[in-house]
Amino acid sequence: MSEAVELGAADLAVYRAVLLHHEHGRERLAERLGVSPAQVQASMDRLIALSMLRPSWEEPDVIRAVSPEIGLELLVQREKAELAARQERIVQTHATLNVLAAEFSTFESGSGFQGIELLRGMDRIRTHLEALASQCVEEVLSFLPGGALPAEAMEAGQPLNEQAMQRGVKFRSLYLQSISKDRATFEYVRQTRWCGSEVRLAPTLPLRLLIVDREVAVIPGEVMSAQPTAILMRSAPVVRALLALFEAYWKDAEPLEEPSDIHPGEISLQERELLRMLANGDKDEAVARELGVSVRTERRMVADLLTRLDASSRFELGVKAAKLGWV
Repeated sequence: MSEAVELGAADLAVYRAVLLHHEHGRERLAERLGVSPAQVQASMDRLIALSMLRPSWEEPDVIRAVSPEIGLELLVQREKAELAARQERIVQTHATLNVLAAEFSTFESGSGFQGIELLRGMDRIRTHLEALASQCVEEVLSFLPGGALPAEAMEAGQPLNEQAMQRGVKFRSLYLQSISKDRATFEYVRQTRWCGSEVRLAPTLPLRLLIVDREVAVIPGEVMSAQPTAILMRSAPVVRALLALFEAYWKDAEPLEEPSDIHPGEISLQERELLRMLANGDKDEAVARELGVSVRTERRMVADLLTRLDASSRFELGVKAAKLGWV
């Protein structure tokens, strides 16, 4: 069973289709899951090696599930793992906030703490960010929760990133899944990946964050300030807490892939997060803000789910989604 737990989401999607939807042919499976036949075959090979699927003697391209009990247990374990990962992120977020609160309390008391610098004004912020980009030598980690990126931001950031990559600096960047809905942003992010940056997508992110060489961190400053502000931190406890927060989200995020349509029998992580927030009673505005999309887009996503599940109301949508194990 320990080997089976290591199966990826694509492998379990194939097993689920065979077990629950009684799909048996490679071509039909590929069509249902929206992937290539080669990808389906790779998953089939792994599942057959674990004795979870067995090919037909008469038709080699036709397979059947050997042990539904094992399969259902794996699906339950997968859901539990996703829930545990979400809970880990929540715990890590709270722990990071507690560290930040303690450090800022020291900073605001004027007791001489030297690990925090408040940057006011876009010129000063950009000057510091440019200096960090030119001085970094190992790694740059970032949360980018803003959804679609302004054109000027993409143009300004690309040369600095490329120069750092040429020096051997590694980049790991987490974006919201909603960027796949904006072609310009998606093309920019895909270009950074071609240059050597690792990119993953998450349904939600807790804040905008930049960590340079595991020594310096930058987060947004006062939200209600008359001018843009940012907080630059060199405090070791704060940077360690933010690093742990980054790794918790990175571990459970999905690698960047080409945009593709979701089959009616499947659901994306972004849609799963949307359903979870709706089930919690969150308003459309709050859900849209967390997902990094407009309210109009969020409502269109809800409408799409209503259509896919043939639900006449959000309540019925929640009931049907729960029966499918989507929430």
